[in-house]
Amino acid sequence: MFKRLLFATAFVFIGIFHVQSQQLDHVLGELIVQVERDGDIDLLLDKYQMFNNEPTQIEARKIVSDPMNLWVVSFDNNEIHEEKFLAAVKYDVPVAQFNHIIKPRLTPNDPEFPNQWQYINDGSIGGTAGADIDMDQAWDYTTGGVTADGDTIVLCVIDDGIDQNHDDFGDNLWLNHSEIPGNGVDDDGNGYVDDYLGWNADNDNDDIYNGMFGGGHGTPVAGIMGAKGNNGIGVAGVNWDVKLMVVVGGGNEAQALAAYAYPYAFRKKYNETNGAEGAFVVGTNASWGIDFGQPDEAPLWCAFYDSLGVQGIVSCGATINGEQDVDVIGDLPTACSSDYLISVTNMNWNDQKVNG
Repeated sequence: MFKRLLFATAFVFIGIFHVQSQQLDHVLGELIVQVERDGDIDLLLDKYQMFNNEPTQIEARKIVSDPMNLWVVSFDNNEIHEEKFLAAVKYDVPVAQFNHIIKPRLTPNDPEFPNQWQYINDGSIGGTAGADIDMDQAWDYTTGGVTADGDTIVLCVIDDGIDQNHDDFGDNLWLNHSEIPGNGVDDDGNGYVDDYLGWNADNDNDDIYNGMFGGGHGTPVAGIMGAKGNNGIGVAGVNWDVKLMVVVGGGNEAQALAAYAYPYAFRKKYNETNGAEGAFVVGTNASWGIDFGQPDEAPLWCAFYDSLGVQGIVSCGATINGEQDVDVIGDLPTACSSDYLISVTNMNWNDQKVNG
């Protein structure tokens, strides 16, 4: 049973109001930087041991190596002026930005299929007839699962985890069969140890069940995307037989980038091996964002959607829960200009915008 989210499911992020240099719209004392070579990060660390005659306590940790070489650079923000430090670092690397904080926007509920008016709305249970996505018309042609060429379709749910005991997924949860679970070894050599069930980019381990909030949001989102259909249990997903790749991520911008890197790696491997390895990931969904976030302050995040798209992955992001034009006021990620990002919103059963 899954929450009554509309077909436009996706998260959203906390507001950015650039009022002062150390406002909590980002992780204090952290930058995300892109470098061309790993050795360049060492040069950066050496150069900025001191800044304006103050020790920086600078450190770095890698978050993504492909498609962009991204690092989190931390420093003592109590002694170092963040805005001035960021401005200086920008001269030494291709891209540098703050590590913005991300929060969920919407929490779903759990209707049975007769209440899933977003699929088929004839007005009999309320609302306006026709305020739906006419999903039954698509199901007349296919209920999903496999492409005409025989590729097993995979959708990546980037959220707060999933309920491992829920009975409405059937065999729709994706598994990495190239990995031996629990042996502490990266069996398939993809850089993720024991990622048999998916990946937790926040904790850098394979715990996709506990997640950030125990799957309270991710479970219904995944259900809308791919609950097993026509099986006499609970509800039906848009795609009845899709494989759902579960990734935990989105606490802050660095974690979000690390989360997106996981489906990217699998689709890239699939492309490079003509389907012998990897996974045919065709889409990602993220129901989180930053209200009023400015794309020019998050160039790495916005650019990642192009990288995913080149591999064949279209991403979906839910926009701000309000009556605003995000092209004017800004929003992350939905104001990013990538051709491979679909920005969506939520409507009620009268075809009216839902706020809050």
